Amino acid sequence: MTVLEKAAELGAMIRETEEKKRLDKATEAYEADEDMKAMIEKYNEHAKKARDDLRDGKITDAVYALCQQQLNDMYGLIMQRPAMTEYAAAKHDFDELMQGVYGEITYQITGSRPCSHDCGNCSANCAGKN
Repeated sequence: MTVLEKAAELGAMIRETEEKKRLDKATEAYEADEDMKAMIEKYNEHAKKARDDLRDGKITDAVYALCQQQLNDMYGLIMQRPAMTEYAAAKHDFDELMQGVYGEITYQITGSRPCSHDCGNCSANCAGKN
């Protein structure tokens, strides 16, 4: 069996995991939520306009800060929608699965495990050698 055949087998196995099935279901619900899509579109339009207006000198930093607060409020409402919360949770769990798969493949190739956490705030000094 070739490496590519094994990769295809692994891909088929991943497709059948609960994490992938949950993500697919959550994606369908996310895409079906027309109100949320409209909210996201409005959020993106307002964010772009605020950035453009600040860049072009049409608004001050203080006005931009107020715009940012309004955008934060809009973002909060979007993130409270059930379709969004489930999608975010399902995506997180699937991404963790994929990180684990990548980590195991890396370990099998190199003999060292990559860090399983954000090293940006790390004091463990593991340098990816856990």
